[in-house]
Amino acid sequence: MVTQQLFWRSYLDGRLLCVVVLFTLAPSQLTAVPQFSRRYDLKCSACHTIVPVLNEQGYLFKRLGYHLPPALSKEQPAPTISYLVQQEPQWSLSNNLSAAVTDFGYQAQRTTQEGQSPSSSSGFQVDTWNSYAAGWIPDTNFFYMTEFDIVTNGAMSLNLPNAYFGYSGGTAKSSWYVAGGREHLQMGNGTRAAQVYSLIPASPLLFESASPTNFMVDQSPVGIEAGYTLASNGYHNIFAATAKVTNGDNADGSEDLGVSTKSGKDIWLDVDWWYAPESGVTFLSYYGNKDQIQNSGLTNQFTYRPTIRRQGVFANYMLDYKVDFLGGYLRSKDDWQYVSGVPGGFFQANDFFGEIDYYIRPGLALAGRYDFLNQTITNGVGNQPIRDWTAAVNKNLTRSGNIVGRVGYSYMDGRDPITALRSKTWGIQADVMFNF
Repeated sequence: MVTQQLFWRSYLDGRLLCVVVLFTLAPSQLTAVPQFSRRYDLKCSACHTIVPVLNEQGYLFKRLGYHLPPALSKEQPAPTISYLVQQEPQWSLSNNLSAAVTDFGYQAQRTTQEGQSPSSSSGFQVDTWNSYAAGWIPDTNFFYMTEFDIVTNGAMSLNLPNAYFGYSGGTAKSSWYVAGGREHLQMGNGTRAAQVYSLIPASPLLFESASPTNFMVDQSPVGIEAGYTLASNGYHNIFAATAKVTNGDNADGSEDLGVSTKSGKDIWLDVDWWYAPESGVTFLSYYGNKDQIQNSGLTNQFTYRPTIRRQGVFANYMLDYKVDFLGGYLRSKDDWQYVSGVPGGFFQANDFFGEIDYYIRPGLALAGRYDFLNQTITNGVGNQPIRDWTAAVNKNLTRSGNIVGRVGYSYMDGRDPITALRSKTWGIQADVMFNF
């Protein structure tokens, strides 16, 4: 045990906390797909409060197989998905391809950690450059979505985080879909508090932070999913449920993209209730397992397969279309071992966030959020909290909303759940998002 503790102190040096810091200060993945606004000649605000945050119509658009939600009234029967397909404009490349969804920004941060000298970094960079191809297959109920990342976090990183297709059926009031491939977990799944996208450049920590078992909620797994959506007249109430079975993760936390020796699959469940105006509640659950490499590089290195569990409740309430109150809770419980073959208990966490978004006027908003992670490992160093205060200003720089400027500030203070080493980080981020 003493050897293991010395190893963790020398090897980790607070690296798990640094991972959390990196995800906090790194820009969130862009999601605006501007070819959709071109298809229907609509502003980006038709599906976003401010890009990239989805509103209720943007949520429904995805669940209907990338078709615009029609009006629902008592006097008329709900149109079928096949009818929506017939009403689509003629297929064209410009209405189904987005060549440049990019983000140019400036970041500066300073970190102090126990036992080390303070470190600082700053600089301009092209944070992201993504290209999308998405839409429907003409004259069918089939839909598709691909995202090709060219630049990620300022570095050339060719990646295909979204590549899936599906089929939607039913009516606009009672619809269903099945899909398969690689899909960003919370893209269009979940009410606004449960979406990883935020007016603040960084997503809530409980979605982005990596646990000691190298697992995080925000990921792009490969698998199959099915969803059902029930909408009332006028969309005053929307009930939706999504179930997904995925390959899971590799030992390092990356998504397992193909055939592997891991026979068990991971199960995701998302249940949503949207109610007018623009408010909702989400229940999110995950159950799965992954390989975990313990004591990496030492003579006593071993691999075991912990069971990973996540359950959370998220909610938002929009007041007069001006103030959005958001909050979420996520419970984590992962198997943990210090010695090979000897169950050591669990990694457990109770994580929260609370956020207030104030829309001064359409296209201009202030946002503030408090994140709290409370993590512990059985027979470890006790409960270790991580706190983060963030604030941001968002402004549309064009009438259509396809160019957005943001400035954000973050202060994080916390201790690593394994070593109890304390770190503090201050960060400023300013960026401009271009969507074409």
